[in-house]
Amino acid sequence: MSLRRRSCFLGPCIAAVFACSSGTVEPAATGDAEVSTPSEVAPTVEAPNDVASPGRDVEPAPKPAPPPLPTATDAGSCPASDDPAVGIMVLPFHPVQGEVVTVVAATLQTEAPLAVRVDSGAGEPLPVELTYRPGVPSATIARFTPSANAKVVVGQGGTGQACMTVRPKAAKKHRPRPLSEAYTWPAKRRWDAGEEALFSAWVREMFTAPRGDELAWARLDEVTSDASRNLLHDAYGWGEDDADAGLRMKPDCADTPYFLRGYFAWKRQLPFAYRRCSRGRGKAPKCGPLHGTVGAPEHEADARKPGELGQLQKYMRRTLGWGVHSGNGRTALADDETDFYPVALRRGALRPGTTYADPYGHLFVLVEWMEPEGDSPGILYAIDGQPDGSITRKRFWEGNFLWNPDPALGGSGFKNFRPHAVAGSSEEPVIEVPDNATLQTKAGYGDYSDEQGRLSPEAFYDTMDALITPGHRDAIEAQRAAVQALFEAAKVRVTSVKNGDGHVAKGGVIDMPDGHAIFETTGAWENFSTPARDLRLLIAIDLVRGFEAKVARNPGVYLESGQTLDALKADLSKTRAEMLANPALQFTYTRSDGSEWSLGVAELLERAEAFELGYNPNDCPEIRWGAPEGSAERKTCRRRAPPLQQRKMAAYRPWFAQRQRPPRGDPGPAVE
Repeated sequence: MSLRRRSCFLGPCIAAVFACSSGTVEPAATGDAEVSTPSEVAPTVEAPNDVASPGRDVEPAPKPAPPPLPTATDAGSCPASDDPAVGIMVLPFHPVQGEVVTVVAATLQTEAPLAVRVDSGAGEPLPVELTYRPGVPSATIARFTPSANAKVVVGQGGTGQACMTVRPKAAKKHRPRPLSEAYTWPAKRRWDAGEEALFSAWVREMFTAPRGDELAWARLDEVTSDASRNLLHDAYGWGEDDADAGLRMKPDCADTPYFLRGYFAWKRQLPFAYRRCSRGRGKAPKCGPLHGTVGAPEHEADARKPGELGQLQKYMRRTLGWGVHSGNGRTALADDETDFYPVALRRGALRPGTTYADPYGHLFVLVEWMEPEGDSPGILYAIDGQPDGSITRKRFWEGNFLWNPDPALGGSGFKNFRPHAVAGSSEEPVIEVPDNATLQTKAGYGDYSDEQGRLSPEAFYDTMDALITPGHRDAIEAQRAAVQALFEAAKVRVTSVKNGDGHVAKGGVIDMPDGHAIFETTGAWENFSTPARDLRLLIAIDLVRGFEAKVARNPGVYLESGQTLDALKADLSKTRAEMLANPALQFTYTRSDGSEWSLGVAELLERAEAFELGYNPNDCPEIRWGAPEGSAERKTCRRRAPPLQQRKMAAYRPWFAQRQRPPRGDPGPAVE
């Protein structure tokens, strides 16, 4: 495995995570004495990479001095029993003498860095490379090369919290476990606060990047096959994550949180289950009984892959991929028979791996918190899957994370997976999950809350803004972030429009559904039309156009000392014009004749009305980008949607003009 050193002090830093297997990593004996500090590698800090704001000559505020890093002594001694809130894992599952071993400790109880000490069997410190990643979650990565048994102690402030012994063996080839009629994969561990921290840390590492960097993949297995990102890469030693012969995963938005959770549960030998749910029409979806990985698999294994790997492949692609949809995420907040539970709006609850279900059927997975940098606001990043299986990283803001608390649309908002547990007899094991009342008292799961359902859109977004950028916020920089997010949304749309144009050019006209189904259907229309994305784009345009209203709602957060609201509004208007003229916010799209045409964010704002009719892939790219009729830009257009489809779009236009997606089952206005 290639090693990647990225150490830092602030919350955006991430934790590497690994797993252990029985027989190679065991709990260490208790009562061990402290030892001297092993050698450490000095951490580094990465700089942000956002587009600079024009019209801002003020020097950025100096960064505060980073807090002191823990020492080996801070790890303390092995505790009498491990703290279940601290997870600790080792990679590979079968450590090999003379080869690099990575130990990762993670917790959600604190954002302060964890101390890690590695000793030899004789109690002498081993040379170790330490990387501290405080934040949500807090984690520390220790890499070392053992020739014999090594003891790892994790703690804070001189108090040991967890301890284990790593027992490396001679190199040996490992094969996938054989197929079993008793399970899809064995469940030898249980979900607790420590496992949740490790899952969160693994998700964060998978999708981390400096602020402002664009991340996109054609499919999820492009990430899991990347050893520099997937810290569980080939952890079994089966070649299970090989880019060609390994596990293949191509989830859409609803599948993505389940694929991530299921993949981690498989690697860690944790129980996992899902429910089949309705989609809900005018009310929240309801779900049926659990379908778990304990018990006979629902489908035969994929014969193209050996042993358990073939069973997992079929489980991901067929059982799970066909069994869940966006309705699973929109169940009522008070419903107990669900896969997710709603969480409080606080940092520890909104952790990497948390799912966001918007009211109209799209799901995101949180992946990383970025702390404010000088005058630049903080960022909360998420990833989402698309119908074509692609995965992209997006920041939290109004244009991406839609909010509507109407219970007729279901229970929207941030949710975490319920922890699964194996119950019953060894002959007939079953998977159980706690209800909402139990969750509120279960150790490590006290983040349950239905508070989101009581928030108006303004209150919801203002609450999130305060979490992402606490305290006073620079209004000009916050507006700049909104402009930047709109620019990023437009660039993502470029690929969607190009893909649709290529499909229609080869396959002919795509059928257009009726009514609400334009937002939620299957086949080519789902894959290549953009009604949901364009609705988000229009909301993003509104936010940039009217950023002064957001500031006016929270004057105490944005006003500088002695500054009036009118003066700040005037400054926002002036600097927005400068931002929109910034050539760095230009992008290009491909016209019908193959030529490139350049647009900027300023044109997006001017063409808002055109985007109310720009989602049909049967129209040429020029029309979909709002090229004015009779303009040089539009002269290359070679295709229009059929007349009936144009009439449908005209009838459905009020949905887009009012920025209000219709409820499921709405047939829409009559089409002339």
